[in-house]
Amino acid sequence: MKKLISITVASILSCSMAFAKEVKIGVIMPMSGPIGGFGQSAVEGLNIMHEMAPKLKNGDTIKILLVDNKSDKIESANAATKLTADDKVSAIIGALTSNNTMAMTKIAEAAKVPVVAPVATNILVTKRKDFVSRVCFSDAFQGQVAANFAVNTLKEKEVVLITDVKLDYSIGISKVFKKEYAKLGGKIIQNVRINSGDKDFKAMLSSIKALNPKLIFFPIYSAEAGLIAKQAKQLGINAKFLGTDGMTADDVFFNVGGDAVEGFYGTDLYSPSAPKNTALSKEYTKVYKEKLNKDVHPFGVLSADSYNVIVNAMNQCEDPTNTVCVNEKIRATKNFQGASGVISLENGDAVRSAIINQIKDGKKVYLTTVNP
Repeated sequence: MKKLISITVASILSCSMAFAKEVKIGVIMPMSGPIGGFGQSAVEGLNIMHEMAPKLKNGDTIKILLVDNKSDKIESANAATKLTADDKVSAIIGALTSNNTMAMTKIAEAAKVPVVAPVATNILVTKRKDFVSRVCFSDAFQGQVAANFAVNTLKEKEVVLITDVKLDYSIGISKVFKKEYAKLGGKIIQNVRINSGDKDFKAMLSSIKALNPKLIFFPIYSAEAGLIAKQAKQLGINAKFLGTDGMTADDVFFNVGGDAVEGFYGTDLYSPSAPKNTALSKEYTKVYKEKLNKDVHPFGVLSADSYNVIVNAMNQCEDPTNTVCVNEKIRATKNFQGASGVISLENGDAVRSAIINQIKDGKKVYLTTVNP
């Protein structure tokens, strides 16, 4: 009898193991290169969520396949080809920035593998795409938020606009900001162009200083923003500075800018000091701080929520490797209680709030939430 029970138990365990599968999620991130810090912060946050929820409801194990795109468009496309053709992933998270994400979405679309972008905000990322979604708001919303904050809160009707012409991200936000700012009665007194990788901004800033501006809006990335802050202070420019989520995404902004960034304002995707409105947000924040001993990074928590949205979709599919079903469930996401807040998707775009932060004592401090 005991032998029969042992055989039965062994058979059940054997069957369970046979039915349980490994489901693969590809991750494309800039782990090296000019924006390697962005990718490292994103993956830190993603890994914590994977540790918190490593399996689907049916017992399938979730395997994360990380590919470094080296902050490069071509590498992003190559990574998407590898993950879809060779690794047969059921979904992809990435590739973080808009430029790199758009470089790989065509491949994912052709393979009918769903992509969820954590922080690719350019309006073109999801445009005319059936298999691309994002958990962040778009640049259209961020540009509107920045313009409204400049006029209605900062009470500034004149601004100098600095755009990085090598970044689709910067170009997109600048375009929307110009339109919205003009609607609100604002005037751009100077349009300035920079290029990613520039180091010396003193000639440009000297020209700006001659205008005696009260506000400078610069939707650019951390390294250039930190340098501009430092050199502006050296030249005695006393204007208010308003940036976007890319400004504080990497610690290089604080390390390079030092005390020159004090008082800067920024629109953002998330603030660690903002009120937490979901149970998962509270739990994730607790685990994140325990493991990393620092505040939750916006790119980390949004990468975590890209994972959460995918897992939530897989749990609704009879076969979680059926990429068409997974994509349908992703794009049907409504009122999902994520780690970064409540997420709803419309045609792949997240409908969610923006945050306004200010730099105080070298840290981002939450000011307010702007609802769509």
